[in-house]
Amino acid sequence: MHHHASYTLRAPRVYLPVALLTAGFIVWAAIGDPTDFGAVEFTILLASVLLLGIPHGAIDHLVASDVYQLDASLKDQATFYAAYMAVMALYATLWVLFPAVSLILFLLFAVYHFGQSDLAHIDASRELSYLLWVSRGLVLIGLPVFAHLAVVAPIFEMIAGIDMAAVPGLAANADLVVLAIIIQHVALLMGVLHYSKHGPLTFARELLTVSLLIALFLLAHPLVAFAVYFALWHSLGHVLELVQHFDETEERFTVLAFYKKALPFTAISLGGLALLYGINILFGLEEHLISLLFILIAVLTLPHMIVVERFYQTKKVSLQRAD
Repeated sequence: MHHHASYTLRAPRVYLPVALLTAGFIVWAAIGDPTDFGAVEFTILLASVLLLGIPHGAIDHLVASDVYQLDASLKDQATFYAAYMAVMALYATLWVLFPAVSLILFLLFAVYHFGQSDLAHIDASRELSYLLWVSRGLVLIGLPVFAHLAVVAPIFEMIAGIDMAAVPGLAANADLVVLAIIIQHVALLMGVLHYSKHGPLTFARELLTVSLLIALFLLAHPLVAFAVYFALWHSLGHVLELVQHFDETEERFTVLAFYKKALPFTAISLGGLALLYGINILFGLEEHLISLLFILIAVLTLPHMIVVERFYQTKKVSLQRAD
């Protein structure tokens, strides 16, 4: 049993490059047009999904074996895969039958999931932690939507038939909604950090993180901003957290070992994406590619969120902080 406290997104040698890269994207976005979505933007989106997004959930079977105390027997493994696939199948069916309900559900799940993975390391009471996670999730999901309504509204209409333009006063007051989302989170985060046991370094780091994320979501195209957050902050953070977790329980578990174990399911997911792309091209449905990609990611993500929730509940990953 050994221990690598550096295996966390909050370690300076990881945090500083991530913060600098994010700042670089912010500067690039600030001098461009946030409504532009061309080849460069599509490449960023694709790279984030392929290099970190899909792999970060591709060892869910190992995480589940650990947190649900499953063994390597055929029965236990079959039970896990059957349950995982059943959740995906049920949610995919829900998307076909009730796309608007499915989209709203996904956004609500995402608010909690992303907020939790961002701030599970913050020392706070159970109730305050939940409040803080939802507060952060509102920034991560709410800002790209309300700061860029003109870009996001057509995507939501294509995916789920939700007409955001029909919501009275939404377009006129979108800036107020954005301001309210920012104020509620910064005030709550600063308050929790001030009254908790965290030192000035954590306070400064969390303030810098939230400032970078807010600037990113306000200035960049919403899909690009989310791709950068999803890869550099969410997925990388989760990968490093799992590497740290398994390194404590296994003989040696490195980032390379993680990718090796993630390879089979990453390959399967990429094969599915390639098939989806091929079908789109074959039937001339290119304009639906983004919506189909979104739905596929939503369906893949739901069982992953359930496994991650169990991971945080049983392992209390927040015990190990690199402060």
